[in-house]
Amino acid sequence: MAAWLRLAAPLLATVAASAADVSLSAWRPLHLGVELASGEAMTPDGRPQRAIAVRIDLRAPSIEFLTTEGNGDAGGETDSETATDFLRRHGLQAAVNANLFSPCCTPGEKDLSGLAISRGEMVSPPVRLGPGDCVLAITRDNRAVITRSGAEFNVADYWTAVAGTGIIVTGGRNVAAQNDTGGDKSHPRTAVGLDEGGRHLFFLVIDGRRRGRSEGATLSELAHWLLRIGAREGLNLDGGGSTTLVLEENGRPVVRNEPAGGGWLPLLGGTALAREAAQRSNGNHLGIRARTLPSR
Repeated sequence: MAAWLRLAAPLLATVAASAADVSLSAWRPLHLGVELASGEAMTPDGRPQRAIAVRIDLRAPSIEFLTTEGNGDAGGETDSETATDFLRRHGLQAAVNANLFSPCCTPGEKDLSGLAISRGEMVSPPVRLGPGDCVLAITRDNRAVITRSGAEFNVADYWTAVAGTGIIVTGGRNVAAQNDTGGDKSHPRTAVGLDEGGRHLFFLVIDGRRRGRSEGATLSELAHWLLRIGAREGLNLDGGGSTTLVLEENGRPVVRNEPAGGGWLPLLGGTALAREAAQRSNGNHLGIRARTLPSR
């Protein structure tokens, strides 16, 4: 065996073993320009992971983004609600939790961490430096970027925006270790990503705190999942008990993951009622409106 092949053989065996521990479904169309996939993995230290992803074609006709609107003269910046209530109230086809917020975790008036823009209106101002200065920003014609909201970032350029805690994928590289704190702990996670050229936007959630089913992810593992589904840029959003993905399917909202924001899920056995009850009332959500698929 050539020297380079002898050196490469252990690496190839490791890659093969890792690949055997990860499964990822094909993308399934849900709405026009909106597709769903799911995956499972077993980490080297024996933690099962369950991931659910949505891929949105930013060039599809009539794709529209929406975040939680401001609450006017009331206290705080927004009034919290569950992802299901947000999706139902606005007639959306998908919704995921977004910014960190305070106070947590009961319903009520909330202040958001970092930038939030809803329909061109600034709900929460940008952070120029420090926690909350990493954003997903989308123009009115659905051109999206994942960047920092520093001094050169112009809020007026964007129609929709949410902020996260750190950019964890950039240029197709996992940079989670460089851009966030507390990322070595395994928690439920929510992220957004963009593919090469910014054609597709991804929503990604990984369940956690579900012993034996899905025990969460570190930020580095979250970044690896973003890369697996095709993202080249990625942003970590609020996680933990806030992590929720809701889809409109057959005319009704369906909670696609197992939220950890409440205690009902284990007691009620993972039923639709349990998933609804387990949602946290979050300060901000990111949702999409899309057309139905054409009839065959």
